[in-house]
This record gives sequence, structure tokens and C-alpha cells, in this order.
Amino acid sequence: MKNITDKDILKQYISKELSDWKVQADYYELNKDWLDKSAMIAIKILSTLRSLSLTQKELAESIGVTPQYINKVVKGQENLSLETICKIERALGVTLIAVPAFETTQLNTQQNRLSV
Repeated sequence: MKNITDKDILKQYISKELSDWKVQADYYELNKDWLDKSAMIAIKILSTLRSLSLTQKELAESIGVTPQYINKVVKGQENLSLETICKIERALGVTLIAVPAFETTQLNTQQNRLSV
């Protein structure tokens, strides 16, 4: 009978492939801004789906994408286009991104700078 040590048991769980944690960390650092916004959008979508008693599949069908795509969206892993954001907003009746109105005072200030 062979004696199995803790070390032998541990070796079963250690991957022989190198970890890509550094690549993932670098990716997150480079894309942190949009990934954070994407996560906030995902939370808003999930909470709205829950409150409306809708499934991800139903949302996907209503905006003409695959359920797999919606799954990536609600995991915060998809860089959404403005077109897709608007489709989701329309389908759910919510605002996911708000763009501040351009005020005429800003326009006047910019015009004054150009004429000087």
C-alpha cells in the first residue's frame, strides 16, 4: 500500500500551466474606467429585469441579440455600443447612461474664446 502524503494530494490541484493573472490584472488596469461603468450598467439591468420579472432571454429576444450576449453584458464583460445601450434602455424603460445637456452658456464661452 502506497503512503499518500499531503504534498501528493496538493500536487493534484496545482495546474501545470502558467497562470495569466498578470495579464488579467494589466487588462483590468488599462480598461478600468469602462469596466467599472459596464459593471454599474450590468447591476442596473439585472435589478430592472428582476423588478419587471423578465429573463435575460426575454431581453435578448426583445432587442435582437443572443442570450449569450446579454449574459456577457450582465457580467460586465461587454464593451457596449451606444446603439445597444439605447435598445436596452428602450426595452426596459430605464436610463442607463445620461449625457448632460449642452448649455448655451458653454457655447457662448467657447465662441468668446474663439473670437479673442
